[in-house]
Amino acid sequence: MKAPITTTIGLLLVALLLLGAAESHAEALKASVERNPIHAGESVRLVLELRRAAGGLKPDLEPLDRDFQILHTSANTQIEFVHGLQSAITRWTVELTPKREGALTIPSISVGQFRSPELALEVLPARPRNEAGNRDIFLEAEVSPTPAYVQAQMRYVVRLLRSVDVVDGTLTEPSATNAVLHRLGRDISYTTTRDGQSYRVLERRYALFPQASGELVISPVEFEGEVVDPGQAGSGLSRLFARGERVHLRTPVMRAVALPPPANYPGRTWLPAKSLQLTEEWSKDPERLRAGEPVTRTLHLQAVGLSAEQLPEISVTATEGVKEYGDQPITRTTTDTDWVHGVREQRTALVPGSEGNYTLAEIRIDWWDTERDVLRQATIPARVLRVAAATQDSAITIAAGDAVKREQHPAPPLWRRPLLWQGASVLLVFLWLATFIAWRRASAQPRAAGGKQNRGLEAPQVSATTLRRACLSDEPRAARQALLHWAAASWPEDAPRSLQELAKRLVNAELRAELARLDRALYASDQDPWRGEPLWQQARKGLARPAPARPQREDDLPVLYPH
Repeated sequence: MKAPITTTIGLLLVALLLLGAAESHAEALKASVERNPIHAGESVRLVLELRRAAGGLKPDLEPLDRDFQILHTSANTQIEFVHGLQSAITRWTVELTPKREGALTIPSISVGQFRSPELALEVLPARPRNEAGNRDIFLEAEVSPTPAYVQAQMRYVVRLLRSVDVVDGTLTEPSATNAVLHRLGRDISYTTTRDGQSYRVLERRYALFPQASGELVISPVEFEGEVVDPGQAGSGLSRLFARGERVHLRTPVMRAVALPPPANYPGRTWLPAKSLQLTEEWSKDPERLRAGEPVTRTLHLQAVGLSAEQLPEISVTATEGVKEYGDQPITRTTTDTDWVHGVREQRTALVPGSEGNYTLAEIRIDWWDTERDVLRQATIPARVLRVAAATQDSAITIAAGDAVKREQHPAPPLWRRPLLWQGASVLLVFLWLATFIAWRRASAQPRAAGGKQNRGLEAPQVSATTLRRACLSDEPRAARQALLHWAAASWPEDAPRSLQELAKRLVNAELRAELARLDRALYASDQDPWRGEPLWQQARKGLARPAPARPQREDDLPVLYPH
């Protein structure tokens, strides 16, 4: 009886998800790069994103071969539920190195029937020789542009360059006098070449907003960590468990100059930005209104290079004969790897009192274009509301507050309410999972009783198949995951969390060496390709469970790469 119930509930769940999927629309293939511009010799990551991607789709990267060298490609699919509806997003990350300097174009990439837009990428000349010379690890920092106007966004960048393995390490946060700092996006990783030496780079970016004109002083950023000396660590397990050398690095003190606003700036609020836009939206056609019926006007003020806190209230001149009911403004600040983005939204319900034409005054906001160093205005032209006589229904006197609420917050139909979908989805998911888990436990009990006499690794067959496929395909991350799944089946009470922990519990020295090579391929900085066939050959005969592992002493080496 349990199997039919499971099937029925599963079919109901699938039907619900398909219905939710029909409510959403497919999005186009998006493309973006993490950094722009870059310098010659550096790599950059191209990210392709497709919502609701079908399984098995792969991007055609052949158009990139003309101007770029492809270093690495990875894919990730994320399933999420929004208001009870299923949404799937697939992201492909392609690490590229440009073959030449100048203004390059990342061509359109096709994924199935989808195509990404072209992207412009500026490749600057290689960075000048660094004072660090041939050192294996060092820090550098830069601030730009300087000088810049007060309250305008500057960019402070810290880079950690290394040609050696880092066991652990931390970077401190900077501080600045008379300025506010905001992190820009996540840390960026890429490769670069300096004077013929290849480095892995960790780059961290900040938005810097001067609060007063004059000199800014940015405190040093410090790095403290442990690195492995490749000349002393040897190879195999000795390299894996080698003790590192503690290093302490710091950037120099950085200085920048903030300029006061130009004397000819006419605005009441100083707004230095890369770009600023002022737009409007209407809930109804403003030229086809009726007296007594409300209409909602939404004003959007969007800036690049300013936070939402820096954006002023959008001042609107009142219009005689039109009642206005304003909502609380909505503000939000977001960041990407280069800029802070500020948004301010103001919603106002307008209720014309009688038939006729009403002119809404022009809205104008002065701002300073920091890219071209000129004064600009963001405007919404004057608009005429054309109002017809009220109908018999709308002539009935209605409280203005109730009319505003109905206009701005219409009640959705029952089948469109998010809480209904969320409740139904959660209930069906839990019922299906509970039935499935009960069935699996009941069917697994006889096999579990018979498996206690075998002291080998009694992993599911799928783990062995997955490990074989990963090894023969030279996929180190998939091999690591299959090994840990295999080990978890043999030590369910104390499953190894890393390849190093698994190696300590094995007696086959050759297999332990192969695990060390796999671990190095995953986390070391060299570019030698990993070959998985030797690991599979050793795993077939060497994954035998030894005697119970001894407890780890307090003086044992810690895990180099905890997960």
